[in-house]
Amino acid sequence: MKPRRHWWVWIIVLLYIYFIFSNSMQVAEASNQLSIKVTWWIVHHLERIGVYTNFSVFHGFVRKLAHFSEFAGLGFLVTLALTICPLFSSRFLNFLLFLIAIPLADETIQRFIAGRSSQLKDMIIDGSGFLTGGFIGYLFVLVIKDLFQRHKTKAADVQEQ
Repeated sequence: MKPRRHWWVWIIVLLYIYFIFSNSMQVAEASNQLSIKVTWWIVHHLERIGVYTNFSVFHGFVRKLAHFSEFAGLGFLVTLALTICPLFSSRFLNFLLFLIAIPLADETIQRFIAGRSSQLKDMIIDGSGFLTGGFIGYLFVLVIKDLFQRHKTKAADVQEQ
């Protein structure tokens, strides 16, 4: 009996990639305004607990953190999707394809958007986020597999008694 393929997980991955690319398609002014709003919100809450920071330095950090976190989410989702329904026989090559192709495509899109640029540093941040999210996804898969294995072992022990 052929195992059932759960291709729907790739629809979730594609929707998330669309989210990333749609953020990259924002003109510089719109992207900057969004990150300024996020930065002001964070700075305001930090100041409420007594932590003060230089806004412009922190704003740069928030922008880079956005790159990292977007791709960490993608790495997590791709790891889960590869566990459930791999595209090719080698999961490593599947993962490597996404690690290289999506950040490269993302930075290429930004080259053609008004006020935006393509930067190698951002690709490195994207890749680092992807690897981090992938690692967390892998740990998540291991924990879930372990939980299911323990459940099967307990069920088998109960049946033997």
